Amino acid sequence: MSKFIQPDTLKTDKVVPFSGGAGNEVWSMLEACAAGRTEVVRELLGKKPSLSVCSWAYYSPIHFAVKEGHAEIVHMLLEHGADITATGVSWVDTPLQIAKDRGHSGIASMLEEHMERTLHSNTLGDTVAALIRERKESEVIRLIAEHPDAVRSSDERGNTPLHWAVLTRQLKLIDFFIEQGADTEARRADGCQPVHLVMEGDYFYRANRNLPGEAIRNHWFLLGYLIARGARYDLYTAAAVGDTDFLRDSLAQDPGRAVVKDASGRSALYYAAKHGYEHAVKKLLEHGADPNQAEEGAPNGAALYAAAAGNHLSCAKLLLEHGADVNANVESSGNPVFIAMSKGYDEMRDLLYMYGGTVTLASACWMGRMELVGEILAADPSAANSGDDFGPLTLAAGFGQASIVRLLLKYNADLNRPWYVNNHMGYAFRSGAEMVKLLLEHGADPNLTSWLGVSYLHVLASQGNIELAKLLIDRGAEIDAVDDEHCTTPLGWAAKYGQTEMAAFLLERGAKRAPAGVPEWASPIAWASRRGHQSIVEMLR
Repeated sequence: MSKFIQPDTLKTDKVVPFSGGAGNEVWSMLEACAAGRTEVVRELLGKKPSLSVCSWAYYSPIHFAVKEGHAEIVHMLLEHGADITATGVSWVDTPLQIAKDRGHSGIASMLEEHMERTLHSNTLGDTVAALIRERKESEVIRLIAEHPDAVRSSDERGNTPLHWAVLTRQLKLIDFFIEQGADTEARRADGCQPVHLVMEGDYFYRANRNLPGEAIRNHWFLLGYLIARGARYDLYTAAAVGDTDFLRDSLAQDPGRAVVKDASGRSALYYAAKHGYEHAVKKLLEHGADPNQAEEGAPNGAALYAAAAGNHLSCAKLLLEHGADVNANVESSGNPVFIAMSKGYDEMRDLLYMYGGTVTLASACWMGRMELVGEILAADPSAANSGDDFGPLTLAAGFGQASIVRLLLKYNADLNRPWYVNNHMGYAFRSGAEMVKLLLEHGADPNLTSWLGVSYLHVLASQGNIELAKLLIDRGAEIDAVDDEHCTTPLGWAAKYGQTEMAAFLLERGAKRAPAGVPEWASPIAWASRRGHQSIVEMLR
């Protein structure tokens, strides 16, 4: 792989937040899986089995093992609990899809068998899920009648039909599935049960984007409905609704429950703090709940962040008095000071500052707070290059803060540092041509690629953004660059993602239909054919 070089952040024996291990051991696992070093992988897993689910930049060991066709390593990772459903980057496919695309049929069969055995995931589950999302109620009922086992099948992420009925808030289907024997406690790959999707939503299917206007808006009604239909009422749901009586009785029987997380990896303390239930928070803390306990997306605890996000001052004060880490970060969400400040909760912000809270430079850039950015940079000029992909420059560019971008550039913000998931240019695409021009005029390399050889033009091709693609090509972007993720050119990415107008534009600008250095399975026409984009197939012929 062209840029598969150990990131500086992973050159440490200390635990790297959100990676699942110490930097060097995480890198050793990723590199060994990519290179097919079977004995190294076996040794690492023997010492620390949880490395099967470590990651860097949302790439996990099994991603590389599958991609490179190392079947024995794939088998080992699966035995140690590797998650084959997770994809955190928009242009990264699931391991199963990768195996199919690359012709690794044996690995594809292994993954399918594993998904069927552990999640009851199969094509029938995918079909039912699609019908539920399309709100084709009668077709769903007919299909389940013809295939009764489908009520316990799941899609590729482990969502059962009941999960999807909850996500789409269709009461009739919820009733129907339960009557047909659906498990109200069924867990998908990330551990989430239907009740968790009510309380926390879903990253990939968001109610505000996907639900039609006539769907149920009040999710608490849905929680009560599920419990009435047999879902378990436990410490976590009680904390979420402020039932301190239930908490008291439950904890009296077993005080240790206060530190046990639910199937989704969240604590009862988090739920109580998120919804501002002071008495519930107090009761949990009295029984040993730890506000700094690692939980889903929060290696140093999420309760204080949740309280700050809801402006629940009394809960936040209780947590701080019990030693909550005032600067604990939540993945992709900043720290408590940031969320309080961004929402305009001045009293909460002041409380957090009283306990040592700080705002990071990246967060100040995100919010467009020039005065904070200026103060932080004056005190520490090197902060301009702090953070990895999502550092100050990325957030300023992505949120249209042109003045702050210029200030960061005055402090020598690096426009061409290595990137892994996304960076300032990828985020600048959201802000538009003027921001992209600003970065290019100050020295951004139009051909800078990620650690997997993904160029800016590859990304734009997948998005179909012809205006910015033209701008980059005019500035020297290589039109036939080949990446290491999909092993093809920007034209191949346009073909893969069905961007017909982009494909036509790239051909007009001289992109090769059959580029050199591209394997046959990854040629533009092969991608278009596999994904069923017939108009692009005809164009490429």
